[in-house]
Amino acid sequence: MKTIIAEKPSVAREIARIVGATKREEGYFEGDGYAVTWAFGHLVQLAMPDGYGVRGFV
Repeated sequence: MKTIIAEKPSVAREIARIVGATKREEGYFEGDGYAVTWAFGHLVQLAMPDGYGVRGFV
């Protein structure tokens, strides 16, 4: 089973529809080899270029 985490419930609903996860459970959708759930807000953010070892940006 593959798990997909969306940023918010409305996005999870659309992704679930597209991948065929039509069974609604408490906090997630399931079906066709997928579990689609959601968070509220951003889970990750990008680092500054030097955080990736890239130098020379102003």
